[in-house]
Amino acid sequence: MALVHLSAEDAGGPTELHRGDTVELRLPESATAGYRWRWRLPEALRMIADEHVQATVGAGAPATGSAGERRMAFDVTASGLHELRAELARPWEGEAREALTFVLHAL
Repeated sequence: MALVHLSAEDAGGPTELHRGDTVELRLPESATAGYRWRWRLPEALRMIADEHVQATVGAGAPATGSAGERRMAFDVTASGLHELRAELARPWEGEAREALTFVLHAL
């Protein structure tokens, strides 16, 4: 079992994992503008964390009003090919501003 880190650069291509791995995905997010990432997870991925992490300045003090990132962590519970879709959108708007697809191959 391993901790695997993913970012927007990992979207599109397959990422090889193992059943039992934990994946942490971090994507830039501007929550103050209303844009938040929403997820479409297959059943084989069990979410364990979904939070906004605020940007910091200097000695780790929060940078008020600045963009941060969405941190999502999940466990891989089954082998196979799984597709995770992330969409950046405002909750009151139907269309996503941006969409990323992560293809996960769990052995």
